[in-house]
Amino acid sequence: MRWSPRGGDAIDAAVSERDAVGFVAVSRGADPTSRYLTGREFDCDLVFVRVDGETHLRVPSTVEPPSLPVASVRVDDRPPGTAAAAVLAEHGASDGTVLAPRTVPHDAALHLESAGYDLASTPAVEAARAVKDDAERDAIEAAQRAATRGVGRAAAILSAATVEEADDGDDNGDDEQSVLHWDGAPLSTERLRRQVNATLAAEGVDAAGATTVRAGPRGDGGGGEPVELRPGEPIVVSVGPRGPTGYRGALARTFVVDPDGGWERRAHVACDAARKVSLAEADPGDDAGFLGSELRAETAAFGFSMADEVTRDVGGGIGLAAREDPPLDGDRELVAGNVLRVRAAVTHADHGRVELTDVLVVGDDGPRLLGGAPTGLDPSRW
Repeated sequence: MRWSPRGGDAIDAAVSERDAVGFVAVSRGADPTSRYLTGREFDCDLVFVRVDGETHLRVPSTVEPPSLPVASVRVDDRPPGTAAAAVLAEHGASDGTVLAPRTVPHDAALHLESAGYDLASTPAVEAARAVKDDAERDAIEAAQRAATRGVGRAAAILSAATVEEADDGDDNGDDEQSVLHWDGAPLSTERLRRQVNATLAAEGVDAAGATTVRAGPRGDGGGGEPVELRPGEPIVVSVGPRGPTGYRGALARTFVVDPDGGWERRAHVACDAARKVSLAEADPGDDAGFLGSELRAETAAFGFSMADEVTRDVGGGIGLAAREDPPLDGDRELVAGNVLRVRAAVTHADHGRVELTDVLVVGDDGPRLLGGAPTGLDPSRW
């Protein structure tokens, strides 16, 4: 799907401020940075050069050069650094400082330096990606709506599931445990995951390999045999779909079928309280690191160990990648346009995990959670 290129103004400003002659980025395969800068996905090596306010792309001869009205695109099979140096020299920048992301490949950096350029790192693109415009926020919100429907499908299946006695020898020989059945067969982590992914596909988004279903302390099977779901244990359904323009959503909810109360209810109250903290501590000008520490502190306030039970991953920026700036640590200041993945989770070796993950937009009028997904443990109340 076509999308407008972004980041040019931010790059030009950084080049001017640093008295540099240009900017170079090199991507290998599908890459969020190249998609941001060009407005489309390139599944090949790509050389991006910005010089004199214009964009120049170089691609290998193994692909058909696309026609882009906002960039000059040519085939060049030379090493990326050599190809970039040739573009710079062709436009009158035969030496001087060249800016690049800190992720520029080592070989490309060496070729640029051997051509006479001084390479300097710049966070200009990462900083630009951290502040989403209206179209980007709309794309993330669309992905989040699809995420809500995907998790909602899991809730509907769990709500319709029945509790049956396990067959002898089922579930690793633990035949005294009841299991959940749906549509005439035992319901497993893998079976539920496939249903969620089918719903995401019907919504026009890619599951992006991010859908997980975790069953109590037994997890998701760890790539081995699927884990059959049981009543009374927390079931965490987590998705991170990618929309047609590449922008991501993120949503996790915890469900319990036929609960008996106890640990999972206390953990859920803690996570829900932490989730609400994000609406009080994510205004423009607030400290991102303080928000992250408050999410953890609020969760721990309900009697959970900060060291052993409360998650350290409380989120950060989200966009074309599941993890972007700003991180929820350090001393970064939140600004209007930041879009954050906010996560509260508690894990216990004997009880499993309870988790709530949402996407939040920092707006001029304050923070706003996207998607409107319910948060309760009861899947029948979704």
